[in-house]
Amino acid sequence: MANIINYIKWRGDLEFEKVPFNKVDNLGLTMLIYNDFSGIVPGKDEYGRISIREAADKYFQTHSLEGLDKYAFDWVLYYMGKYKRFGNLYLSDYVDVNDTDRNMVFTAFTVHLPDGSHFVAYRGTTMEIDDWRLDFQISFEEIEAQRAAARYLQYVMSKYAGDIYVGGHSKGGNLAVYASMNSSSEVRNRIKKIYSFDGPGFCPELLEKDKFNEIKERIVHIVPAFCVVGMLFELQVPHEIVASSASKIAQHSGMTWKIEGNHFVHRRFLTDESTVYNNAIDDWIGNATMEQRRAFTRDIFDAMKAGGAVNINEISEGGFHDFGTILLSAANSESKTKIVVGKFFGSLWRSFEKIKILDAVKSLQGIIDLFLIFVGIIFLTIPQAVYSVLGGAIALVVAIWSAVMLVKAGVRDENPFIKRGRMIFHIIIMWFMVFIMSNLERIPKWTNLLMAIVFFSLAFASVRYIIKYKTTISGKAKFWMMLLAVVNVYIGIIAIVMPDRFGITKSVTLGSYLIIIGFIRLIIQLLEQMQNPKSDGRFYEDEEEK
Repeated sequence: MANIINYIKWRGDLEFEKVPFNKVDNLGLTMLIYNDFSGIVPGKDEYGRISIREAADKYFQTHSLEGLDKYAFDWVLYYMGKYKRFGNLYLSDYVDVNDTDRNMVFTAFTVHLPDGSHFVAYRGTTMEIDDWRLDFQISFEEIEAQRAAARYLQYVMSKYAGDIYVGGHSKGGNLAVYASMNSSSEVRNRIKKIYSFDGPGFCPELLEKDKFNEIKERIVHIVPAFCVVGMLFELQVPHEIVASSASKIAQHSGMTWKIEGNHFVHRRFLTDESTVYNNAIDDWIGNATMEQRRAFTRDIFDAMKAGGAVNINEISEGGFHDFGTILLSAANSESKTKIVVGKFFGSLWRSFEKIKILDAVKSLQGIIDLFLIFVGIIFLTIPQAVYSVLGGAIALVVAIWSAVMLVKAGVRDENPFIKRGRMIFHIIIMWFMVFIMSNLERIPKWTNLLMAIVFFSLAFASVRYIIKYKTTISGKAKFWMMLLAVVNVYIGIIAIVMPDRFGITKSVTLGSYLIIIGFIRLIIQLLEQMQNPKSDGRFYEDEEEK
């Protein structure tokens, strides 16, 4: 499926006079600003402008495309410079401030469109930890970048005549909306559209609703199907949901959004997983004071940097080592942060409480899962006598069940031949169970046979799952499911052929394995419940199906 790069190449030969400026063009320009144009695009308070084609030529004199990820922003500049639709646009008034002492990270430029209008673009969040810290600060205060965005928009309006479009991705979308609603009435009247691509909203305690209401009809809010950032302090405007080629939080990157022709590929709903997170975050924010949010932001991001990391990628690359550093640092932080963290996990639990756990447990699969967990607990509790106790208990339960069914068959009004057959069957089962209980030395062998049947059944279930979902299950999932099937078959064979190999140590191991398998199966069933799309109000006018 095409993304913004494919669109630039496909639409590149048609100038804006022939095909007007649209949402996808807008996304491209908000991706373009992620490149470093220092010394290339004329700065604010300077006169002059440079075409995107010329800017690309200068940029790639010192930057190489070799080894770049296909979603790197350099590709946007490279291809825009090659095609006249974008290459003939002009850039000016570049501002790039990265002053951590003032807690200020802000980048913007102005794009001059052929019809005399202008597009003011604000850069969003980079991968630097200090930049992400600023995003979280909007939960308790107006940040300096927001005030800088408003000043910049006012400056551009006073410098140039004509209509204005404003936009940005991530934090850039928040800056675009903030600058628009905090500009003078004269400026606001010249703004045609405000584009926020997965941009967060505003802290309710600080939002001036009258100003927001003046511009809300002009806001275009576009978010991916897995959306967390764009739903933080959710903007009370319609949201356009788009498909992405990435998974989960990686969908935040506009470079992954799917495009077909000159429009986005749409989805009707946010993913259920995303909705769970959003509900938890909303609940958490609603229960945390401004001071608790401030303490949480300070302590968590200080914790991220405690391991020496500068950007988010370094934390991911550090694996559990850096993650452990963050947890330890947060654990030693102020009690206020501990309260907020506790409230967040409480919010997350309340979101999962909405899943009908009892319905899952009452189902056939749920009963099997609980049985596996129960048997595993028995293996751990009495490993030395588990085969005798478990086998005897099962034989007793089956004998009682057969006796009850025998009585029911005796009083049932049905065909005499069928009735006689049913009674004989239950008599045989009951006799066999009594025989087992009267031969205690044989019970462990019968228990091993029962274990073999259970593990063979689990192996069959894994293979059946792969066949049933072969078109949707990932390669990694297929591998693990097949590995699980092989392990279950192996245990089943050992239980039949070499029952004496299951000593105390192996019984403990086997019990742990049964408990883990039971919980995993139960969790999978709960997650499958969450996959059923339910409307939570987050669906919008364009309801194009997948």
